[in-house]
Amino acid sequence: MKIKVMGSLLHFGDREIYMIEESIDLAEELVTAYFNISSEEWRNCYYELKTLEHLSQVEITDKAFAQICKYECVKEKDSSPPLFFDLYRICLQDNKILNAVKRSLNRIELKPLMLYIVTHELSHVVRFNKYFKDFSASPEEKEWEEANVHSITYEMLKSMKDRGLTRVLDHYRSYRLELG
Repeated sequence: MKIKVMGSLLHFGDREIYMIEESIDLAEELVTAYFNISSEEWRNCYYELKTLEHLSQVEITDKAFAQICKYECVKEKDSSPPLFFDLYRICLQDNKILNAVKRSLNRIELKPLMLYIVTHELSHVVRFNKYFKDFSASPEEKEWEEANVHSITYEMLKSMKDRGLTRVLDHYRSYRLELG
Protein backbone atom coordinates (compact mmCIF):
# COMPACT_ATOMS: atom_id res chain seq x y z
CA MET A 1 0.00 0.00 0.00
CA LYS A 2 1.64 3.23 -1.13
CA ILE A 3 0.31 6.08 0.95
CA LYS A 4 1.14 9.74 0.49
CA VAL A 5 1.73 12.04 3.43
CA MET A 6 0.80 15.67 2.83
CA GLY A 7 1.39 17.94 5.76
CA SER A 8 0.52 15.82 8.76
CA LEU A 9 -2.38 13.97 7.08
CA LEU A 10 -2.23 10.64 5.25
CA HIS A 11 -3.66 10.58 1.72
CA PHE A 12 -4.70 7.77 -0.58
CA GLY A 13 -2.19 6.66 -3.20
CA ASP A 14 -2.94 5.30 -6.68
CA ARG A 15 -3.70 1.79 -5.40
CA GLU A 16 -6.26 3.09 -2.90
CA ILE A 17 -7.85 5.34 -5.54
CA TYR A 18 -8.30 2.27 -7.76
CA MET A 19 -10.01 0.44 -4.86
CA ILE A 20 -12.31 3.41 -4.36
CA GLU A 21 -13.26 3.41 -8.05
CA GLU A 22 -14.08 -0.31 -7.84
CA SER A 23 -16.12 0.35 -4.68
CA ILE A 24 -18.09 3.10 -6.41
CA ASP A 25 -19.03 0.81 -9.30
CA LEU A 26 -20.20 -2.00 -7.02
CA ALA A 27 -21.91 0.37 -4.57
CA GLU A 28 -23.86 2.02 -7.41
CA GLU A 29 -25.08 -1.43 -8.53
CA LEU A 30 -26.13 -2.38 -4.99
CA VAL A 31 -27.86 0.95 -4.32
CA THR A 32 -29.61 0.86 -7.71
CA ALA A 33 -31.03 -2.58 -6.97
CA TYR A 34 -31.96 -1.87 -3.34
CA PHE A 35 -33.73 1.44 -4.00
CA ASN A 36 -35.01 0.41 -7.45
CA ILE A 37 -33.46 3.44 -9.13
CA SER A 38 -34.03 4.01 -12.82
CA SER A 39 -31.48 5.46 -15.24
CA GLU A 40 -33.52 8.66 -15.32
CA GLU A 41 -33.39 8.95 -11.53
CA TRP A 42 -29.59 8.51 -11.56
CA ARG A 43 -29.32 11.27 -14.19
CA ASN A 44 -31.16 13.58 -11.80
CA CYS A 45 -29.07 12.55 -8.81
CA TYR A 46 -26.04 14.81 -8.75
CA TYR A 47 -23.19 13.60 -6.61
CA GLU A 48 -19.43 13.40 -6.68
CA LEU A 49 -16.87 11.72 -4.47
CA LYS A 50 -13.69 13.53 -3.46
CA THR A 51 -10.68 12.41 -1.47
CA LEU A 52 -8.91 14.49 1.16
CA GLU A 53 -6.43 15.92 -1.32
CA HIS A 54 -9.30 17.64 -3.17
CA LEU A 55 -11.37 18.85 -0.22
CA SER A 56 -11.74 22.39 1.02
CA GLN A 57 -11.21 23.08 4.71
CA VAL A 58 -14.96 23.04 5.48
CA GLU A 59 -15.25 19.57 3.91
CA ILE A 60 -12.69 18.05 6.28
CA THR A 61 -13.89 16.48 9.52
CA ASP A 62 -12.36 14.44 12.29
CA LYS A 63 -15.74 12.96 13.29
CA ALA A 64 -16.24 10.37 10.52
CA PHE A 65 -14.66 8.43 7.66
CA ALA A 66 -16.75 10.48 5.25
CA GLN A 67 -19.26 13.25 5.25
CA ILE A 68 -21.66 14.65 2.69
CA CYS A 69 -21.69 18.33 1.85
CA LYS A 70 -24.61 19.78 -0.08
CA TYR A 71 -24.19 22.54 -2.64
CA GLU A 72 -26.94 24.41 -4.46
CA CYS A 73 -25.89 24.78 -8.08
CA VAL A 74 -27.11 26.40 -11.28
CA LYS A 75 -26.62 24.81 -14.66
CA GLU A 76 -27.22 27.32 -17.41
CA LYS A 77 -28.35 25.89 -20.70
CA ASP A 78 -28.23 27.71 -24.03
CA SER A 79 -31.44 29.72 -24.20
CA SER A 80 -33.61 27.85 -21.75
CA PRO A 81 -34.07 28.98 -18.14
CA PRO A 82 -31.30 27.95 -15.73
CA LEU A 83 -31.58 24.56 -14.07
CA PHE A 84 -31.21 24.61 -10.29
CA PHE A 85 -30.03 21.43 -8.60
CA ASP A 86 -28.43 20.12 -5.44
CA LEU A 87 -24.98 18.57 -5.67
CA TYR A 88 -24.03 16.15 -2.93
CA ARG A 89 -20.28 15.82 -2.43
CA ILE A 90 -19.11 12.70 -0.61
CA CYS A 91 -15.97 13.83 1.19
CA LEU A 92 -13.70 10.91 2.06
CA GLN A 93 -11.39 11.50 5.00
CA ASP A 94 -8.35 9.53 3.80
CA ASN A 95 -6.37 10.04 7.00
CA LYS A 96 -9.18 8.73 9.23
CA ILE A 97 -9.77 5.70 7.01
CA LEU A 98 -6.09 4.81 6.64
CA ASN A 99 -5.40 5.24 10.35
CA ALA A 100 -8.38 3.02 11.22
CA VAL A 101 -7.14 0.26 8.92
CA LYS A 102 -3.60 0.58 10.25
CA ARG A 103 -4.70 0.44 13.90
CA SER A 104 -7.53 -2.07 13.53
CA LEU A 105 -7.57 -4.80 16.15
CA ASN A 106 -10.24 -6.64 14.13
CA ARG A 107 -8.06 -6.75 10.99
CA ILE A 108 -10.32 -4.43 9.04
CA GLU A 109 -9.06 -4.23 5.45
CA LEU A 110 -9.24 -1.17 3.24
CA LYS A 111 -11.15 -2.63 0.28
CA PRO A 112 -14.19 -3.96 2.21
CA LEU A 113 -14.22 -0.87 4.42
CA MET A 114 -14.30 1.36 1.32
CA LEU A 115 -17.20 -0.66 -0.11
CA TYR A 116 -19.10 -0.17 3.14
CA ILE A 117 -18.36 3.56 3.30
CA VAL A 118 -19.25 4.27 -0.33
CA THR A 119 -22.43 2.15 -0.20
CA HIS A 120 -23.44 3.91 3.02
CA GLU A 121 -22.83 7.42 1.67
CA LEU A 122 -24.54 6.70 -1.67
CA SER A 123 -27.56 5.46 0.28
CA HIS A 124 -27.72 8.84 2.02
CA VAL A 125 -27.48 10.64 -1.33
CA VAL A 126 -30.33 8.58 -2.77
CA ARG A 127 -32.47 9.14 0.32
CA PHE A 128 -31.90 12.90 0.08
CA ASN A 129 -32.81 12.88 -3.62
CA LYS A 130 -35.47 10.20 -4.04
CA TYR A 131 -37.13 10.20 -0.65
CA PHE A 132 -36.66 13.86 0.18
CA LYS A 133 -34.98 13.20 3.51
CA ASP A 134 -34.06 16.50 5.11
CA PHE A 135 -30.35 17.22 4.74
CA SER A 136 -30.69 19.91 7.43
CA ALA A 137 -32.64 17.77 9.90
CA SER A 138 -32.39 18.15 13.66
CA PRO A 139 -29.55 16.32 15.46
CA GLU A 140 -32.02 13.71 16.73
CA GLU A 141 -33.41 13.08 13.24
CA LYS A 142 -29.88 12.90 11.82
CA GLU A 143 -28.91 10.35 14.47
CA TRP A 144 -31.91 8.18 13.59
CA GLU A 145 -31.24 8.57 9.85
CA GLU A 146 -27.61 7.56 10.34
CA ALA A 147 -28.60 4.39 12.22
CA ASN A 148 -31.24 3.63 9.59
CA VAL A 149 -28.71 3.98 6.77
CA HIS A 150 -26.28 1.70 8.63
CA SER A 151 -29.10 -0.87 8.69
CA ILE A 152 -29.83 -0.38 4.99
CA THR A 153 -26.12 -0.71 4.18
CA TYR A 154 -26.03 -3.97 6.12
CA GLU A 155 -29.05 -5.28 4.19
CA MET A 156 -27.32 -4.55 0.89
CA LEU A 157 -23.98 -6.11 1.84
CA LYS A 158 -24.87 -9.04 4.14
CA SER A 159 -25.24 -11.64 1.37
CA MET A 160 -21.76 -11.00 -0.04
CA LYS A 161 -19.42 -13.80 0.95
CA ASP A 162 -16.24 -11.97 1.90
CA ARG A 163 -14.46 -12.47 5.20
CA GLY A 164 -13.12 -8.91 5.20
CA LEU A 165 -16.59 -7.49 4.59
CA THR A 166 -18.03 -9.69 7.35
CA ARG A 167 -15.54 -8.11 9.78
CA VAL A 168 -16.63 -4.63 8.66
CA LEU A 169 -20.33 -5.53 9.06
CA ASP A 170 -19.62 -6.96 12.51
CA HIS A 171 -17.81 -3.75 13.45
CA TYR A 172 -20.88 -1.65 12.55
CA ARG A 173 -23.39 -3.96 14.29
CA SER A 174 -24.02 -1.57 17.20
CA TYR A 175 -24.67 1.34 14.82
CA ARG A 176 -27.69 -0.29 13.17
CA LEU A 177 -31.42 -0.18 13.81
CA GLU A 178 -33.39 -3.39 13.74
CA LEU A 179 -35.30 -3.28 10.47
CA GLY A 180 -38.38 -5.40 10.34
